[in-house]
Amino acid sequence: MAGAGRLDQRLRGLVGATLVPVLVGLTACGGDSKPTAAEAKAAKNRWIQRVDAACREANDAIAGRGWPTDLVDLDRLVVRGIDDARAAIESIAGLEIPEGAGPRPGAFVTALRALDPELSKLSEASEGLEPGELTEIADALKPRLAEVEKRAEAAGLSDCVTHGERYFVPDAVRAPVFAEQFAKLNRSVLRRIRKIDLRSAKTPGEVANGFKRMSLAVAGGVSGIDRLDPPQWAARQTAGYQDALLEFQSAVQEYESLLVKDQGKTPAARDYEQYVRRDKELWRAAKAEGKAYRKLVRAVGAAPTFQAPGGGEAVTPASEEAA
Repeated sequence: MAGAGRLDQRLRGLVGATLVPVLVGLTACGGDSKPTAAEAKAAKNRWIQRVDAACREANDAIAGRGWPTDLVDLDRLVVRGIDDARAAIESIAGLEIPEGAGPRPGAFVTALRALDPELSKLSEASEGLEPGELTEIADALKPRLAEVEKRAEAAGLSDCVTHGERYFVPDAVRAPVFAEQFAKLNRSVLRRIRKIDLRSAKTPGEVANGFKRMSLAVAGGVSGIDRLDPPQWAARQTAGYQDALLEFQSAVQEYESLLVKDQGKTPAARDYEQYVRRDKELWRAAKAEGKAYRKLVRAVGAAPTFQAPGGGEAVTPASEEAA
């Protein structure tokens, strides 16, 4: 038994004497060493190229389908666009972040994956075609996209949420929503104006009352637009249309004031030159309203899901009947 113990000790010593130099040699050859700065940089560049390629593929697929032209089209494009985005997120999340790349690539992937719940909400809202909910979710998506954009730039990416997506993605949702809401508002205003029958009015007072109702209808249109949220690319045209409506309302009110002043006067006592001037101002304002309306519709680039009436044509009053 004693001889066996000495043999066991000799074997352990032999194994140790053999393995220790081998392990030391492997360590010296870099078996567990960190990559050099050049290797880390090259690995990070390869990661950036793969991530950018995944984003570029999704971007190209989404852009190739074009902008949504109405709420129904929005649902179709949102569902497909979200599928593309999720495929890119899954592909990027599956890439191993190279050693030595620092914390920024990981922070980008974390921010990118955090988009998924918002994308799910947008997909569900687009199916219901609920304008208010769609706008709310589009607004919630904007800061998320801004965070991803910030992280993408810090990670050195050039094709991942670095092209202003935080602006145009929510606006691509907002445009058909605005088109739908604006068309409904415009239809409501025109319906109120069409109920005004100036041709059957028999006195300046009756005509003045018609113009007052018209002014109130236009005021409703102006305040209604204040409650809408146009896409940024149509903000200037929206403000321009409101200005045109206010100019038309002012012309209507001027005409109303003239009619009120002439109540009780005989036809011979009325100043018809003033009526001619007011008439010209009214028609000029009506024409400007129609032009501003068409500019706004073109700028929005989307249409309602129902046939909307044209701007300008219904707000033109039969003012020649006033005298």
